[in-house]
Amino acid sequence: MKKLKESMLLINGWRFLYFGFLIHLWIMEDSTNSSFILILLLLVMTSLRWRFALPVWLVLIDVLLCFLYFPYTTISYYGLALPIFELSLKGKWLFSLLIFVSLFFSSANSNLLFWYFLQAFFFGFFSFFTLKSQLMFKREADEQRKARYELEQIKIELLEANQSVSRQAELMERYRISRELHDHLGHDLTGASLALQAYEYVQDQDPEEAKKLIEEVKNRLERSTKKLRNTVHNITPTTLIGFESLENIVQYFPQLAIKFQKSGDMLLVPAHQWALLEACLKEALTNVARHSNATIVEVDLQVTNSIVRLLVQDNGTVEKISYPGSGLRNLQIRSRSMGGSLSISRENGFLLVCVIPLEKGEENR
Repeated sequence: MKKLKESMLLINGWRFLYFGFLIHLWIMEDSTNSSFILILLLLVMTSLRWRFALPVWLVLIDVLLCFLYFPYTTISYYGLALPIFELSLKGKWLFSLLIFVSLFFSSANSNLLFWYFLQAFFFGFFSFFTLKSQLMFKREADEQRKARYELEQIKIELLEANQSVSRQAELMERYRISRELHDHLGHDLTGASLALQAYEYVQDQDPEEAKKLIEEVKNRLERSTKKLRNTVHNITPTTLIGFESLENIVQYFPQLAIKFQKSGDMLLVPAHQWALLEACLKEALTNVARHSNATIVEVDLQVTNSIVRLLVQDNGTVEKISYPGSGLRNLQIRSRSMGGSLSISRENGFLLVCVIPLEKGEENR
């Protein structure tokens, strides 16, 4: 846009430079009122083009004005350079070349007039292609900007969909576990409780029946214990999740000495937010290892009732980079999709702060 404004400034400069030449001719050769009126009328038309986007056919007004003043002043021939320039500027080169026919009716110096018309045509031709290329570049930049915006929107939508699927999977797993415990463990425990109550009534009256009831209670309790053990084993994750995953990253990161601190109830943080915090920690440690001369990195994880906050700070100096890399930009998009923020500072070492609000839905209770 700045280059386009500079080109229009140059075009307007050429327009008014022509008037400087016409005024010079009026002063030096033909100081008549008719010449001054013609210059004034052409100046009005040029000023209108400067202020407004006039249609190209209005150039005919300039041509007619110059033709009408042919019998009165030779300046009218030189004034035709303005329509030639305007037509060339709009890409109407054939019409601008037709104005060259006026050379055959000119009483002025035809050689000088020819080169004057030619430079007007050349300047218009050059300006036309300059504006065209700049408008094409602007259109391509707008399309790329639109494509990047749409891509970011798609990323955000995919992240939100991933979070929704994660929450739905968590709820379905909770529902499955609750149904499994209710259908099997709950029935056995209820049966054992009823058998114990019946045992209290028959232990003195029918010892054999009481013995059978005790055996049934033992069997039900053994089945319940076995079922509970199997259920716990099946739902225990085989990979590290939550803050344990962050501790594992810190423990096995070889290049740096890292101090890891945590505070708050880690169970308040849902699974999909742990995935983002894990990615932030990995990206921060990788950036420190690549671009910093730090010897110690502090990692602080804080969980409150409303937010989870991850802070990564080193004690070194980093390269002065004016913009974040693609990894950090993607993390910023992911954090914004969760309603949070990711801030980066390189003023005093490398500092990364990721803050994510905790959801208050039923799934986090």
